[in-house]
Amino acid sequence: MDPISDEDKDLKTILEMNLEGLDSLGVEDNSFRAPPSSEPMTMEKRMAASTRLQRLQGAWDKGEPGDNPSGLPMSRGMTQMDPTERTLTYKATVVKTWDSSVAQTKEAYDLICLGEMTNMNGVRALVGSFLDVLEKDRNILLALCLYQSPNLADYLYRHAVNMCLVSLAAASASNFSRGQVLEIGQAALLADLGMTMVPEAILLKAGKLTEQELGEIHRHPAASFALLEKIQGVSDYVLAAAYQHHERMTGAGYPKRRANVQISQVARIVAISDTLCAMVHKRSHRDALTPQMALDKVIKMGQMNFLDPALIKNLLRYLSVYPIGTYVELASGRMGRVVAAHPEDHLRPVISILRNEKGQPLPMKQILQVDLTKEKNERIVKVVDGEAAKFKPLDGF
Repeated sequence: MDPISDEDKDLKTILEMNLEGLDSLGVEDNSFRAPPSSEPMTMEKRMAASTRLQRLQGAWDKGEPGDNPSGLPMSRGMTQMDPTERTLTYKATVVKTWDSSVAQTKEAYDLICLGEMTNMNGVRALVGSFLDVLEKDRNILLALCLYQSPNLADYLYRHAVNMCLVSLAAASASNFSRGQVLEIGQAALLADLGMTMVPEAILLKAGKLTEQELGEIHRHPAASFALLEKIQGVSDYVLAAAYQHHERMTGAGYPKRRANVQISQVARIVAISDTLCAMVHKRSHRDALTPQMALDKVIKMGQMNFLDPALIKNLLRYLSVYPIGTYVELASGRMGRVVAAHPEDHLRPVISILRNEKGQPLPMKQILQVDLTKEKNERIVKVVDGEAAKFKPLDGF
């Protein structure tokens, strides 16, 4: 038997927690509840008439989704920018691209729902712009996608963008080729399209949903598929993620309660991204979690086999256990922000120091980076909540 690497030992320690169920995580996520009923008859008939869905379902039922990594892994060609190369203009451009992508996503959703999107060119270009940044500076994108926006009005579209960014990172960390990663990013961006068909009163409801309201939520994967199937050039990757991203490895998801190999890898990646990104943003019925708290729950969901543990482990290579962008306090009393992960050590990332031992903010020119794999006497003692509002999205980067 091969010896267990230090990386695997660290992750094994995190995952071995003897949890009984999602209730022990305090998770209120409809993704993990089997649906009370199937799609309504009109939607059911439409889906049954879809020859493309029948073909995909046949492959899923056989455990042959046809979306394994193939070709040259994108990760082999990725080079990461040195922080000193990030100019103020460059950072402002990245933030502008990320922020404007929310409006672009809303426009794409509106066009698709109106039947006015004839091809995937616009969506492909948007995801491609993110992919170009990811190839040279993935940390800056990962910091943005877990940034906690207080705006609830654009939640659906911001969530779609952030799912896209996390999925791009997870796919590239899982040895997919650049072309595949591009398709997976588009799949994540459009997976929740069907949520536009859910009444706003349900989406914004502060209390517990009724069975009928849950049924409306559970129908959105089928609605996403039906809308996307009409677009010329839409890939199987996009359709698989739309229809299956709420399926769970245990068979407890929806719409068809598929399990394990019956769920496409694209859908498994998007499921992880969807769950993580949803928890770090405030909703009408709950407060936001810190990125670290949200990732901790995702890791535990992997341990319980709700989400794919192998894909979560791959994502940790880029994200670390303390996700990029997380504010932390060090043993020295200094406060900083996680700005880079170590693939070989998920627990000791790189930190940009933003406050000194006395809690005083450091001027921009005095901000320094501490690599915890090299400074063995320094360590993270806790995650600091509430600091995001005091800094700009890319402070420390």
